[in-house]
Amino acid sequence: MSRNALLFVLAAIAQLAVPAWMIVGHERVRRDGEVFKFRTAPVDPRDPFRGEYVRLDFEVERGRWLLPPVETGTGNYRHHAFALLGTDSTGFAAITQLVLERPSAGAFVRVEYMSWTNDTLFNISLPFDRYYLEEGDGPKTEKLLMPQWSDSLSVQSLPAYAVVRVLDGDAVVTDLVVGDRSIHEWLKEE
Repeated sequence: MSRNALLFVLAAIAQLAVPAWMIVGHERVRRDGEVFKFRTAPVDPRDPFRGEYVRLDFEVERGRWLLPPVETGTGNYRHHAFALLGTDSTGFAAITQLVLERPSAGAFVRVEYMSWTNDTLFNISLPFDRYYLEEGDGPKTEKLLMPQWSDSLSVQSLPAYAVVRVLDGDAVVTDLVVGDRSIHEWLKEE
């Protein structure tokens, strides 16, 4: 085999190996990850390149945490930390602490935050914020989750949460639950 043919084969294998490795990692988190329920309020945008999805706005992203010490003078207000995860008294996900060093054990995810203060943080961004749906299911999901109007009175939408599996800092959204039923059950009824 010539050198050019060998390089072509190696490049082809590398191009196939990278996405395969990403899929294997994703499936490992889905299979072995610890399950957390994150309260959410979904909205329905579309992305012409990635398809239809529900953007997830998590309640747990808003809170009050002591700000991890960060390097000052860089002019960059966007920082990263690791959120240690636990559950609250109702069984939903809670962020127990933000730390700068990657934890060696326990459930955690890498989060992003912006800060202009020296001691307290009020908002973070989780690394997962989308739940992808079949084409056409986004508007149905949004309609299901929107507050309904009856005789000029707003009736709140059903409570919703995302089921997220977390393993070694990686997270995968595995389901969207609305009113204690998977979104897939709701969509089958339509």
